Amino acid sequence: GPSTKQSIGQTSTQSEYLHWTQGSVTMKGMGRLSVASGRPQGWRPFAGWATLCLPTQRAREVPMTTDWTPSIRATAQAAQAQGAMVPLVSDIHAVQQEGLDFLVAHLSSLSLKDLAKILQQSSGANPFLPYEPAMFVADLSDTHVLLLNKFPIFPDHAMAVTRRFMPQTGELEPSDFDALSRSVRGMPDAVFMFNGGKGAGASQPHRHAHILPSHRLPLMGHFPFDAAPCSIQQVPFFRFVHALVPLDAQLPEAEWARQLQDAVQAGLTHCGLEPHLGELPPYNLLGTRRGVLVVPRRCEHWSDGTHSLSIHALHFGGWVGVKGPDQIGPVCEAGLMRVLEAVTQPRD
Repeated sequence: GPSTKQSIGQTSTQSEYLHWTQGSVTMKGMGRLSVASGRPQGWRPFAGWATLCLPTQRAREVPMTTDWTPSIRATAQAAQAQGAMVPLVSDIHAVQQEGLDFLVAHLSSLSLKDLAKILQQSSGANPFLPYEPAMFVADLSDTHVLLLNKFPIFPDHAMAVTRRFMPQTGELEPSDFDALSRSVRGMPDAVFMFNGGKGAGASQPHRHAHILPSHRLPLMGHFPFDAAPCSIQQVPFFRFVHALVPLDAQLPEAEWARQLQDAVQAGLTHCGLEPHLGELPPYNLLGTRRGVLVVPRRCEHWSDGTHSLSIHALHFGGWVGVKGPDQIGPVCEAGLMRVLEAVTQPRD
């Protein structure tokens, strides 16, 4: 479980880490707060995770693997030894509100200093085109590669990235889902997330999806994944427009991919998300092999007029990243669920 000082995850690019250094929050009604020295109270482990994939299209032969995690870890070790990867350490606090467990995390002061120094040297160029060779983990297909995040917060965090520029706001194509399917092959605990555009918390316009091979998100233990596959479900404590679509995690890879395509499309349709000129409105996807959550967005960040917090897919799983320890109180006082409601569409 998470400890008070440990590496817990990563965002996709340097600019995404500005969400840490620029975002701050205030709230009302603080819940019970404690520094986590182990798993948060009531945080249940849960098995089976999912990723997104649409029907596969013909691509180069990729060597079969049962699990990318060893390759991710070996690449990360080499990249860190070269100074190409900069792991960021976070302090994690367990917060319970409305009977639900959340993880509120902030970067350590040392990581903030390291990050600020790197950001000062950043040119603002697309970090994926070309990608840094030390970040390369594997070829997924003719269209996608598996890369490390340069600034990991979560362990073993990888990304499925298109080889050529494709917009993050565009409709996901079969090749995108095929790459994600390959990315999580053999990793039953893997979580995926996709931030559909800047308005949904994406830091880069170049298409990429995040893969967390073994990270647990506390709210996901309460998602109704056991309902009938491809049925539209609601998460009982989410008071905003969303769709939770369960999946049959035991299906063979190709069949599961086709089922997930149907599930994502059903979720988008249920939430009223339709493409315009090839682009979709901002939305988030968060899933496991057992199901996928679709959340349309109203705005990118929460603000009380003084403080603000950028929201992305992980927040809907119960993980909240803030700038520093002084912001934890204001976040909790505002109400973590109310923060999510502020950036989503209210349910009728």
